Amino acid sequence: MEEKIVILGNGFDLRHFLPTSYNHLISILSEIEKFPVEKTNVSFLDLFGKDFKKKNEWFYQKINEYYQTENFFFDIKSIQIRLKDNSWFQYFKLVDENKIETWIDFETEIERILFSVLEYFDSINRNEFKKPRFGNIGGISGFSVPTDLYKEYCKNKLQMSLLKSFGFFSEYDRYLIVRESFIYNIGKDIQYYKERDFFNFLYSSLEEFIGIFNDYIVYIINIFYSNLREEKKENFILKQGKLLFENVNQIFSFNYTSTYESFYKSDATIDNEFLVEIGAKLKKRENYYQFVHGNAVSNWNDNSENYISNLNKMKIVLGVDDIHDSLKKHKLFQFTKYFQKLHKETDYLFLKDFKPFNGITSFGQYTFYFWGHSLDYSDRQYIREIFKLIENSNGSKIIIFYHSISAKGDQLKNLLGIIKKEKIERFMKFGILQFIESTSENLFKEL
Repeated sequence: MEEKIVILGNGFDLRHFLPTSYNHLISILSEIEKFPVEKTNVSFLDLFGKDFKKKNEWFYQKINEYYQTENFFFDIKSIQIRLKDNSWFQYFKLVDENKIETWIDFETEIERILFSVLEYFDSINRNEFKKPRFGNIGGISGFSVPTDLYKEYCKNKLQMSLLKSFGFFSEYDRYLIVRESFIYNIGKDIQYYKERDFFNFLYSSLEEFIGIFNDYIVYIINIFYSNLREEKKENFILKQGKLLFENVNQIFSFNYTSTYESFYKSDATIDNEFLVEIGAKLKKRENYYQFVHGNAVSNWNDNSENYISNLNKMKIVLGVDDIHDSLKKHKLFQFTKYFQKLHKETDYLFLKDFKPFNGITSFGQYTFYFWGHSLDYSDRQYIREIFKLIENSNGSKIIIFYHSISAKGDQLKNLLGIIKKEKIERFMKFGILQFIESTSENLFKEL
């Protein structure tokens, strides 16, 4: 009997007009930062009606079309109080939005930042640049760099700006002052930089950003779920008495949101005993719905006295696919997804019940669906596992949903960067690999 397994990516959330893209996040966080501290509860118009609307006019209108936005009131206090002091947010909000458009770009930028910081330390250690000099700035003794002579102290202005953004330097008048906790000095001479301490600080700040991201989902995205307009559910959540996902046996999600649970699980959306009964009859596997990279949780920081400890308990994986060899020498693995997945124990169950035992070909017949997934190289491990499983399972296939012709082209290009073209050509020739447009009709037909 055929089993259907769905792999969900961010496009699934975007199909529900949830503001979950990277640019959506930064736009809304920037808006939250602007509010007076005493204004902790804001409306949809307050939060989305300015910069977000200007940059995302079509998406903004779709949100209003599908949701009762007049009911939206967002508690922003938990997020707002942490934005000002978070280095990663302060950096990313200043980066040109055309440079970082997707979550993949976000991951790439993290590695670029780490590499630039390490490059600075290595250059100083090789005496390629001057070390900050001791002096009295603004009545306080310390080590500083004159901003007009930055070329003598670092590679370029961008590197200096980056170090300032992440708190290695603070600016005063025409000087950049070194944060003393990141250096070891004897008298007026810097003996060495505390590189490990600075990288630990960067990771701690990234974990805090993950906490902010978690709360963005909890306090902003979760408000959407209970406000989907009734008239929009037909041909969207259900069609002529058929629930979407009715015929699906397993779902793996690369998202952090609870969109499936909120809209499709049991009677979460539809108050109809007949439909609930249908949903109960689904042949679901154990651990039917799994988060590959963790998920957002509520009330994770109820005990603010143990804030750092609470951060370490969060399950969200948000880092780079891999790091350059020079970064590996410094053991900066905590910034990688694979370290975080092992440390946070998030993806051990991926395809666990589907994999052949001791190399024996699986006798199951499976259809794997990718919905809203970019098939980016960073997820190659999972994609290769699926292709290997399909190759060893007679009658199985892979279906990739695409929302536009250009998106289909991007997905195919990404796939060619992971799987050999000969295999892709063979799979497509025999119908083992198919691309299908993610129209409502096709989704309900397949799922």
